[in-house]
Amino acid sequence: MNKGDILEVLIEDMDKDGKGIAYYNKKIIFIPYAIVGETCKIEITKVLSKLYEAKLLEVLIESPYRKETDCSLYPLCGGCQMRHMSYELEKKVKFNKVKNTITHGTKIADFKMNELISNDIINNYRNKAIIPFAKNNNEIICGMYKGKSHEIISNLNCHIEPPLLEKILTITKKYLKNNNISIYDETTKNGLFRALMCRKTKYDKYMIVLIVTKKYDFSDLVNELVKINNIVSIYLNINDLNNNVLLTDNNILLYGKTNLTEDILGHIFNVAPNTFLQVNNNMCELLYKEAINLLNPQKNEIIIDAYCGMGSITLNVAPYVKQIIGIEVVKSAIDNAILNAKMNDINNAKFILGKCEDKILETIKSNKIDSIIFDPPRKGCDISFLDVIKEAKIKKIVYISCNVATLARDINYLKDTYKIVEVTPVDLFPRTSHVESITLLDLKK
Repeated sequence: MNKGDILEVLIEDMDKDGKGIAYYNKKIIFIPYAIVGETCKIEITKVLSKLYEAKLLEVLIESPYRKETDCSLYPLCGGCQMRHMSYELEKKVKFNKVKNTITHGTKIADFKMNELISNDIINNYRNKAIIPFAKNNNEIICGMYKGKSHEIISNLNCHIEPPLLEKILTITKKYLKNNNISIYDETTKNGLFRALMCRKTKYDKYMIVLIVTKKYDFSDLVNELVKINNIVSIYLNINDLNNNVLLTDNNILLYGKTNLTEDILGHIFNVAPNTFLQVNNNMCELLYKEAINLLNPQKNEIIIDAYCGMGSITLNVAPYVKQIIGIEVVKSAIDNAILNAKMNDINNAKFILGKCEDKILETIKSNKIDSIIFDPPRKGCDISFLDVIKEAKIKKIVYISCNVATLARDINYLKDTYKIVEVTPVDLFPRTSHVESITLLDLKK
């Protein structure tokens, strides 16, 4: 078979990212936006030694799981990958993604797989959005990037973003146009205005961050934005770096409060422009409840929370244990965590600044550590960190992951010392291919 060939196929399965799977001459074909059970007309777009890639031309026999999308820009926009299917099927795909990736990556199948946790709120769930701006045919545009590109798809009304974002972007675009503000060009590296970040709390309070290449007087724009009563904080973020990182640490308060106040399971937290926070408030609470359930903390225990950030997990575990020790390499996050502990009148949480692999060894020498919980970035854990855990032989691990591929890799590295007990997938990112998971590992006897 060659590139450009057209054929009819039966979609027999779904891959981990929701692509349809068909077969031809015992070779697998991956077809985005095709659904299991459908008969489709496809065009081969790539021929590799063991597989084909194809694009969907026409659905000849439609699946009952197929859903008419409610977004006119789908699938052109890269923000979502699963708006063409029912949420029922999406949850099945995500459950299988977590189960199969761990099984294939570790060659272990004898672990308990819990049902995926969701709350069926699949629109306007994000509490944070960073929206890039650009010029197209001399018109200012903003929106999400097209899939696997840096081409911006103009969109003011994204279905998964905070509800007031459309109004905020409309005001900002009008101001930029009327004042002839130059827009940053990724090719030439010239221009002033790069992006806008929006944060929202469960109390419906908003923080806006204007991301620019140099200082500029945005007083008139600020005056227009604050007419929206929900906006309580506006920052300027200076980013003169010619790379793909949009938000730097150089923040200047233009209006209102220095921090938002967020509530997670009854504890309050200060949220600054650069604070890491799970992007889905409601599901974050369900995630933490399940993590605490799997951890099963006891009043006489001392627990480590590695990669603790601002202490959102640390402080929610603290009421159940003798002491919890949070470790984080970012100083501003540790400072915030200490402040959050004081705000919540929590005295049994200790925070340590430094690399987890270094500080865990020091901590173990002076404390009997019963369990460790951690939520690393998408790249997963460094080998040196995993080596320290294996050497320390901490009896229980709860591993929260936003990337099941690196989770499986790390479990595979730990499997000679630790046994997978159970795994719970959690859907923090409806309508996308991303899924969170929580894994309980016990020390082998």
